[in-house]
Amino acid sequence: MPKTSATIRRAVVQAVRAASAYSSLKGIFNGFAPEQTEYPFAVYNQIAAPYEDDWTNRMTLSAFDIFVYSRNEVEANTLDQALADALDGAQLTVEDQTALICRRVNDIPVSPDVDEEGKKIYQVGATYEIWTDQPL
Repeated sequence: MPKTSATIRRAVVQAVRAASAYSSLKGIFNGFAPEQTEYPFAVYNQIAAPYEDDWTNRMTLSAFDIFVYSRNEVEANTLDQALADALDGAQLTVEDQTALICRRVNDIPVSPDVDEEGKKIYQVGATYEIWTDQPL
């Protein structure tokens, strides 16, 4: 039976947790970090996962935005680069699917935000595209 993109999400999170930069992060979260989470941390959002079927296989073309949040601009950029080094070209382990490619395809510039205390928060990240294949 064809699998959904849930296994791809798990593989992306596992790859981030395996990256050397993860030891500097306070976690990676889906969508939003819980209130009072310490900086720096990462957030991912799955933005697309269309299927392309032929008679024998299903290719899933997933896209994820992954951001690092920090109160320090240099730290945010350094951790983002470390995640790019770990994910761009990574051989992800996706359950019941063959991972074909994982690429950073787009940097996403975001202006600094200000929290309720008036302190700057830096958000640095990118879009990653993951292609997988599975038999139908």
